[in-house]
Amino acid sequence: MPTRNRREVLVVLIALSMLGGFLTGLFLWGAINKPEVVAVAEPTLPNPYIDVQINTPLPIPTPTAEPEVVDLRARLSHYYPAWGGANCHPANWNGTECTALLTNGQAGYWQHWSYYEDWGTACPREFKLGTRFSIEGFGTWTCVDRGGAIQMLPDGTFFLDLLTKEQPYVRGGEVVRDKFSPAGSYVVTVTLLD
Repeated sequence: MPTRNRREVLVVLIALSMLGGFLTGLFLWGAINKPEVVAVAEPTLPNPYIDVQINTPLPIPTPTAEPEVVDLRARLSHYYPAWGGANCHPANWNGTECTALLTNGQAGYWQHWSYYEDWGTACPREFKLGTRFSIEGFGTWTCVDRGGAIQMLPDGTFFLDLLTKEQPYVRGGEVVRDKFSPAGSYVVTVTLLD
């Protein structure tokens, strides 16, 4: 074989050897740096042909009773904390404004009294904070406050002290005057919503 051909063969063999080494290096590098495959368990569902019984009687749901609507009689009054005096507890009066915070009974949920204006009410302790009252002609009011005179009375009525500027007025409504309401209070039917 001539020398030139030997040299060409030798160059080709060296090139193939280098290529082989390069490919082997790539293979080894890929094997070492291969991302780890984590097997994820497939959710198994019951075989519907084995686990489901055919013609199994279904339980018949029992009807639930409608919530009982409770009608009560309340004496309406009102207060407005911005006026101070009896309208704002002295601990919450800074001399010019009422800083009282009220709650609808939700844990950690306190708001400035003005947040509840025209839908919040003080109610007796027999009702939990957050209790809602429906008052015909006045809408729904939520118990967010208490008061010393806001209590259940011997005649079966109780005070609802509406947080609003306006004195409640019931045209042709029943008025009661006694030692608890010397100036008179309207007595209305209140539906307890919860």
